[in-house]
Amino acid sequence: MVLDFLDDGAQRLLLVLCLPLVDGVFATLLVTGAIQTFSDVVNIALTIFSGAGALAVLYSSASNGREARRMVSQVAPFLVAGALVVALIAPVFASIFYMTRLKYATGLAIIAIAAHIIELDIAEKFPVPAIIVTGLVVSVKSLSAAAPSLQYVVPAMGTALMAVLVLYLASLVDIESMNLAYIERGGALVLCMIGVSQFGVAVPSELGLAVLAVSVFASLKMG
Repeated sequence: MVLDFLDDGAQRLLLVLCLPLVDGVFATLLVTGAIQTFSDVVNIALTIFSGAGALAVLYSSASNGREARRMVSQVAPFLVAGALVVALIAPVFASIFYMTRLKYATGLAIIAIAAHIIELDIAEKFPVPAIIVTGLVVSVKSLSAAAPSLQYVVPAMGTALMAVLVLYLASLVDIESMNLAYIERGGALVLCMIGVSQFGVAVPSELGLAVLAVSVFASLKMG
C-alpha cells in the first residue's frame, strides 16, 4: 500500500485530515472567501480539519501522548502539501471533479475508518486508501481545466498549520489515563455520523463534538 511507511494510526489520521481536501469542502471555503481573517483560519482549522473526527482518530489510535505526537508529526507534511495543492487549483476544483461522486467516496471512506477503529472484520474488505483513490479516479471530469493560481496559498497554508498545532496540543492530553475502549466506540460513532452526512443525511454539526466529549469524559471517569 502506498502509505505503508506510516503506521496504522498515522494512516487513519492522515486520511481523515485529507478528506476535506478531497471532497471539495476546503476548496469551496477558499473561493467563497470564508477563510480571510485569522479568526476564520482558527475556526476552519478547529472544525473542518482538527475537529471531532480527527480527534476521535487521534485518541483512539494512540496508546499514549508520545505516540499521539509522533502521529501528528508524521502526517503534518502531507496535510500541508495537500492544502497547497488544493489552494493552487481551488478556483477550478469543481471543474475538475464531479463533486457528488467525491462526497459519496469520502462518506464511504470515513465509515470504513470507523469500522477499522472498532476492528470489525468487514473493514478488511474496504481499504480506505483504495476507496479514496477510486473515488478520485471516477470523479474526474476534466483535468484540462486545471489552471494553478497563487491567490489562496496563504490562507490555505495558515489553516493547515493551525490544524497541525491544534492536534499537537490535543496530543498533550494524558491518554494513558483514559479507558480507550470508550474513546474507540465514541470515535467510531462520530466518524459514522460524519460519513452518513456525506450522503445527504442531516446531522447536526455540534452532535459529533458532543459525542466525542461524552466519550472522553466517560473514559476519564471509568479509566
